[in-house]
Amino acid sequence: MKQSCSTKFQGPRSIPDYWDPAALPDPGFKKIILSSSSEEYQKVWNLFNRTLPFYFVQKIERIQNLGLWEVYQWQKGQMQKQNGGKGVDERQLFHGTNTSFVDAICQQNFDWRVCGLHGTSYGKGSYFARDAAYSHHYSKSDTHSHTMFLARVLVGDFVRGSASFVRPPAKEGQSNAFYDSCVNSMSDPTIFVVFEKHQVYPEYLIQYSTSSKPPAAPSIFVALGSLFTSRQ
Repeated sequence: MKQSCSTKFQGPRSIPDYWDPAALPDPGFKKIILSSSSEEYQKVWNLFNRTLPFYFVQKIERIQNLGLWEVYQWQKGQMQKQNGGKGVDERQLFHGTNTSFVDAICQQNFDWRVCGLHGTSYGKGSYFARDAAYSHHYSKSDTHSHTMFLARVLVGDFVRGSASFVRPPAKEGQSNAFYDSCVNSMSDPTIFVVFEKHQVYPEYLIQYSTSSKPPAAPSIFVALGSLFTSRQ
């Protein structure tokens, strides 16, 4: 899913307008639990539920790490300059991981050398997926509770990956211009490989359980369903 956000200024520094300005440790990070009735929660829940409808979301947290956010925004600006001032393809993508790596990712960002490999079919980098169902296979846990990130990823200009890649290849006829990421399919990409961690921001942490019972929809959707039924 492509995503954009507006920012507000916090002194000389800018943050997303939906962040809590009172929870900005620097250095470090803060996890903010989202209300299940908030629009922000529902957007994340919808993306997760699209491919994992029978798994129960226990909580969703927003990761506020000012240092990582500023580096991510700087990287976005650099990519825009290299793209002639045009916008950069930015998407919200899932990443499943072992629960033991969660705090390290929140603090230092994704690093496949530390967090392990999700296979190397499309290159040696950090793997992100359009579908939560794919990332679930890498969400390792000793209990029934799992964790998964929904990250902002600057996928930019991408090309089909290869197991031999340790970075994106050069663009054809441009020896000094490289692709920004690699994918599993050019026509319908569902897996993205990023080799530069500054192209990623770990925005949300989803804690969920492998429940066989369909989770209840957030209250707003229940209300909307009742409204539509009453009009028929």
